[in-house]
Amino acid sequence: MAVTPKPEPKESTLPPAPKLSAEEQKELEQARNGALKTLAEHRRAIAWPIGKWPVEKRVVYTRARVYLPRTYLARYGSDVRAVYPGTDLNQFIHRHYCEEVGKDGRRIEEGKDEKIAAEAKEKEKDRTPWPNYVAAEGILARRNEFLGPDPRVVGYFVDADGDYHIRWYDTFLQDQWMDNRKWKFDVRQDEHGHWVDADD
Repeated sequence: MAVTPKPEPKESTLPPAPKLSAEEQKELEQARNGALKTLAEHRRAIAWPIGKWPVEKRVVYTRARVYLPRTYLARYGSDVRAVYPGTDLNQFIHRHYCEEVGKDGRRIEEGKDEKIAAEAKEKEKDRTPWPNYVAAEGILARRNEFLGPDPRVVGYFVDADGDYHIRWYDTFLQDQWMDNRKWKFDVRQDEHGHWVDADD
């Protein structure tokens, strides 16, 4: 008796996507542009100013890292902080950026003795100050003043490692940025044919 090999399952090929006529392509592009404009306006309207207490909660369910740019477009790097399960990410970021800092954006240490304070003042003279977009004198600066004239948090980008990157929108500069690069809104169609945010 001859043994016949078991037939292997074959992957079925997907049918080619239907080709759209020029008119249908134009209608689809117009619908996409309209959805993109509407979504961008909505996201910018609900973006919360970093200097004010956030209205919404964004709870983190796993341990993650948050990249917190020190200045506009992270020209002087980013601080990386760990957040733990149950932390409200919006409140965490608000508290971080409302801390009082020196002219160079570094945290003011309280409770130092006079000798250490004098050494810190000497070091501060040598440091180049970061650009403060709110008060050039920097008498009592907060971290958010180095991010731009009116920085707002639009949302977050979660990378492959599960780390959070803040998406910023500055209403005064009309600029969208994240870490050291610019970003744009984009839309896609979901399984029901509705236009949704491409990152959701």
